[in-house]
Amino acid sequence: MDLKSYLIGPFEEGLRNDLKPWILPENAFQTLTNAYIWRGRVKKRFGTSYLGDTIFDARLRINLGTTDGAGAFAGNAPGSIFKVGQSFSIGSDVLTVNALGNPAALLSTTSATGTYDTTTGALTIAGAPATTAVFFYPSEPVMGLRLRESAEVNFEDIIAFDTQFSYRRLLGAWERLDAATTWSGDNADFFWTVNFRGASPQTTTLYAVNGVAADNIKYIDQGGVAWTNFRPQLNSSGINRFLESAKIIIGFKDRLICLNTIEDSAGVDSNFVNRARWCQNGDPTDAVNGWIDDTPGRGGFIDATTKEAIISAQFIKDRLIVYFERSTYELVYTGNDTLPFIWQLINVELGAESRFSTVPFDQGVVAVGNVGVHTCNGVNVKRIDEKIPDEVFKIHNENDGPARVYGIRDYFKELVYWTFPDFTSDPTYPNRILVWNYQNNTWAFFEDTFTCFGYFQRDADLQWADLGNIYGTWEQWNDPWNSSVSQAQQPSIAAGNQEGFTFIIEPDRSYNEQALYITDMTAATSRLTIVDHNLDLNSYILIQDCTGITSLNGTIVQVAEIIDTNTVRIDTTFTGTYTGGGTIALVSNLDIRSKQWNPGTPIGQQFQMPYIDFLLDRTSDGEVSLDYYLNNSFGSSIQEQITNDVLLGTNTLFTKPETDVNFQDFQQMIWHRYYIMLQGQMIQIRIFMNDEQMRDVDISREDFVMNAIILYVKAQGRMVE
Repeated sequence: MDLKSYLIGPFEEGLRNDLKPWILPENAFQTLTNAYIWRGRVKKRFGTSYLGDTIFDARLRINLGTTDGAGAFAGNAPGSIFKVGQSFSIGSDVLTVNALGNPAALLSTTSATGTYDTTTGALTIAGAPATTAVFFYPSEPVMGLRLRESAEVNFEDIIAFDTQFSYRRLLGAWERLDAATTWSGDNADFFWTVNFRGASPQTTTLYAVNGVAADNIKYIDQGGVAWTNFRPQLNSSGINRFLESAKIIIGFKDRLICLNTIEDSAGVDSNFVNRARWCQNGDPTDAVNGWIDDTPGRGGFIDATTKEAIISAQFIKDRLIVYFERSTYELVYTGNDTLPFIWQLINVELGAESRFSTVPFDQGVVAVGNVGVHTCNGVNVKRIDEKIPDEVFKIHNENDGPARVYGIRDYFKELVYWTFPDFTSDPTYPNRILVWNYQNNTWAFFEDTFTCFGYFQRDADLQWADLGNIYGTWEQWNDPWNSSVSQAQQPSIAAGNQEGFTFIIEPDRSYNEQALYITDMTAATSRLTIVDHNLDLNSYILIQDCTGITSLNGTIVQVAEIIDTNTVRIDTTFTGTYTGGGTIALVSNLDIRSKQWNPGTPIGQQFQMPYIDFLLDRTSDGEVSLDYYLNNSFGSSIQEQITNDVLLGTNTLFTKPETDVNFQDFQQMIWHRYYIMLQGQMIQIRIFMNDEQMRDVDISREDFVMNAIILYVKAQGRMVE
């Protein structure tokens, strides 16, 4: 009997784990990690570039002053957190805090020397470049990347927060926004901000809360560089009451509204988890009369009938949808100045679990709840994650896991990303990203660590000279030369991590930027100190810029042991004495596992399959590995099961042109044939990179785009003989 061919493509199903692999649709995948479905094809996950031209520009930092004419400096780091893992830079020199001390000597990438007191923050430096700025890197997690309205139409400034400080962009790098203001939240107290009117209707003011009573509400006018602390009084007579802070602050119907409030009464703070409190119609900065609730027409409040806590809120057109823990309400505007808002129940069983998981759409608000990913259209709430119904239960609940789920919409790629901590490894910070293609309702997972997302607009068009900072080489630049993402003011997605690094999400870059700082290295034990590394066992990492160490820079190694949250052991030996400057980047491995195929299943036939063809985008150096599983086998693939002197050949699948094949060098897509020669009831394939491929920088950094698969089969007897 002649071979029959079966085309698998275009790919429109994505990840599915609601059904057994054999009954999934033909173009669905049982596993889809570090790849996703986009416009009919399987594409490798996004990469990252620095939010700035260099690593110094991309890290949240504070200018402490300048060295004198002899290259000396003495001063204090601001704030109250002084710890191992922090660092300082003077020009290209880097000094690293690798030990607690009162004071302790700093590691130095040059001949400069320094000491740092981890009790007081006192810093001394000698022998550094003269009259050069000294920058301090607090190395705290990024707790917010928020937009502030600017005077320029269609252009917003990005404001960053860590646990202590706020930052703005100046001359392409971060600087502290207000030297007099600090916050006191921990690494789960993210910042919620809103742009709203100020004291006058024509002013635009940014209001910020992190839900910590001691930090109060703060606001800053457009273009301003100083926060104003705001603690409005809530009554005009009797025992003094004040609004300390809230989890959410939002503008609605010419009033500023605080949800899930913290209020002071006679010096005692109480958290009203189900409360909405609003200011007067008009000036929200009036701390004396603007928020009082005992005078009609001024401020007021209303508590929902449920005792569940308010988790998040978002608009659908002109309606404010408020998610509680296990229910959903609308805060309805009445138009009555005495009671301008009332609660209206929308759904009694579906709510949200994560404050920053809400993502707005024109016809609904999407949020991550405790029993599913939900969308609310203002009338009803329903699940949208039926294809992956069990995944939401894998969000880690300890270490404030639900509070760390952070979502954002990628308008350019028509995707939504949610960063979250997975329960399998007990992480503090998120280590996975849930990806939803809202155009075709497909799902995937990426492996990476981001604490939060935000939007960023370039202030100038991308220039040819800038490409090397982002992509490294011409071959790694996958965007069309006239792509809209290169334009000034085009919104890009920014992300921050647990060490204060900030990045731009690059959908068509196929590898990650250096993302974590190496605080110390011990050659005798192959241990690396990377504060809050959040790495998984067997992760691959690229090491760069380690001064004092030989034979390791530019090398991809594997994490062989997790010692603790700040220390790992790698599987590669090295020599030398580390003096700082080193960084690592996570190297992502594909894991793509198809459904279990057998075109003869409906008629009870086994099959014989000599080969499979793959239509892949051409790369310069790319290749992957392909394993396959026969029938309903699990765990080990055929290549792993057969060891008794059986030659199966290589399991390498090229994405680059084949050797001595005409014209492939000039094709955008190439059909690659993979020989199998098997007979059975079902076959399932897995695409990944093996250890050798992962350690090859050129191969592991290449893109991967699969456009179609053709199965070649012929009937080979009954299903059961």
